[in-house]
Amino acid sequence: MEKKSAALFHSLFTLNDDVSEQEFLTAFEAFYDHLVAAGFARGYRIMRRQPLEGFGKSLSEFQYHAEIEFPSLAEDQACYEYVKRSEEPIRSLHRAMNSKAKSGSADFFLEVRIGQHP
Repeated sequence: MEKKSAALFHSLFTLNDDVSEQEFLTAFEAFYDHLVAAGFARGYRIMRRQPLEGFGKSLSEFQYHAEIEFPSLAEDQACYEYVKRSEEPIRSLHRAMNSKAKSGSADFFLEVRIGQHP
């Protein structure tokens, strides 16, 4: 059985009007690939929001949802500290990715697995 991720970092955001999904994905994948090479991340998903009529009114406005998988909360925290130091090359990769999203549109949260079946 494949071991599932123990920590998921989530981002909700909207792209700038002049940015295509492919442009964002290219910048995101460069950022993500570096996190993998540095030994932090091990998977990701990026989804486009499809609103359902009459639902989701209490949610903030966003177009996309990204999640990055980490083996544990410790790896997520280590990655957060690494990105926060803002040293090269992660600084440029992070800025290139973030420049594709509308300023002030992003919201973040972390999920930590507390149970699993099977």
